[in-house]
Amino acid sequence: MANIHILITMGCGIAAAFLLFFFFHLGLKWSGRKSATLTVLIVWLVYIPLSYLYWPGIDVFAIHFAFFSMTAYGLGIVTYSREVRRDEAQKKGGWFHWVPASIVCFFLVLTIVDSNIIAIAMKYAPGVVAHDFRQKENQFNEYLQRLEVQKQRGWVVDGGWDKTPELNKAEPFEITVTDKDGVLLADADVEASYLSTADPRQDKKQVTLLEKSPGVYATEATLNVPGQWTIVVTIKRGNDVHEIKGNIDIALTSADS
Repeated sequence: MANIHILITMGCGIAAAFLLFFFFHLGLKWSGRKSATLTVLIVWLVYIPLSYLYWPGIDVFAIHFAFFSMTAYGLGIVTYSREVRRDEAQKKGGWFHWVPASIVCFFLVLTIVDSNIIAIAMKYAPGVVAHDFRQKENQFNEYLQRLEVQKQRGWVVDGGWDKTPELNKAEPFEITVTDKDGVLLADADVEASYLSTADPRQDKKQVTLLEKSPGVYATEATLNVPGQWTIVVTIKRGNDVHEIKGNIDIALTSADS
């Protein structure tokens, strides 16, 4: 379904909902409420398994789910209003009521606009809209698993800078690593990445920290743009990989302004 234009899938689903509703309401003479309820249940029973087999992305799924439901719901509102007001409305020249009709028209217009927005996004960023959510969901699950493993491992990382580093000045960056029993963790491979939120081009990635003494690792770092930096430290020993993250704000000093 991800490769089919969203207006086609949306249009087919809405048309099916209309046909089902009027089959129940006009053909079987059921009430508007009953027809709407059964229509939306059937649409869900068809669309949800198809979405599971051909996952279109959470945004595409949500817009289909919402508007398929609103189609049946809107028809139910209109017909229920007609049923309730029939006698009175006939005296006034008709059963039409502008409130439910306006609601239905609003959601039809919204469907067309949102469908085109998503379709354009899928055209110019192929794969991002349709598949990015599942990829991020898998990455997040993997992250949670790694976090739990790290928690059980119990390594403790202390240190960093003794003071807030100055802009454009090499400052010593030093950490101490201990295991869950408080024993210094020697002979590890330690790297740090300094990531600028202001200018990613200034990122300094995978900077090696040398072991000064057992469990103590150090290097020098120069941060050359002001703003917030994210520091990611990765510690590897054997098959164990431990990662921590922190943030620091670098001020624009008068000398550099």
